Amino acid sequence: MEYSASSGKVAGTGNTATLDTSGAAAGPITVTAKATDQRGLSTDTTTTVTVETPPPPPPQTSKINEIEFPNKAKPWRVDNTAKAVLDDVALRLQREPDAKAVVVGYQDPTERRKNLAAERAVDTKYYLTAEKGIDPSRIEVRTGSGGGKKAEVWLVPAGATFTEAGTQPVDESKVKPIPDHPRAGAIKKAGKKTTP
Repeated sequence: MEYSASSGKVAGTGNTATLDTSGAAAGPITVTAKATDQRGLSTDTTTTVTVETPPPPPPQTSKINEIEFPNKAKPWRVDNTAKAVLDDVALRLQREPDAKAVVVGYQDPTERRKNLAAERAVDTKYYLTAEKGIDPSRIEVRTGSGGGKKAEVWLVPAGATFTEAGTQPVDESKVKPIPDHPRAGAIKKAGKKTTP
């Protein structure tokens, strides 16, 4: 048996052949098999194989930025340097309305404040939603294992799933954002003493 193909590479012995379509353009490929008997008589047969364009790879999440929390007095505070970074994140989310974001908060092992990693994630989300107008449903908050006084921001395109190992979702019903400047009334109320 002799085999030939209009594209790709075909190889075989006897009645079996294999077509390698590596590098072949999408579309039909004609494969011809020619059989010759002992008397020198031959016959051809053909078949058509259609090569399809492979689907694009699935979308992947990617870390697009991170912010630091250097303030020792308010270690959850999103400072002006962080806000400049988050402004770029907000622009990216506005340009990609089908994408979502995941904010992963971290805390250093030397920091003793409970839920600090979660507070950093929640406060980062709060800035993006309250100050930059991003829909809260587009931002998920999580905490990460490992150290660092930071929060990472990951972009999750439509069709992708955030699967970063070592992160846990934050219960936003229990961890609320801490405002930079509490309302004056709230401060007075907190400091007011009641007399019997």
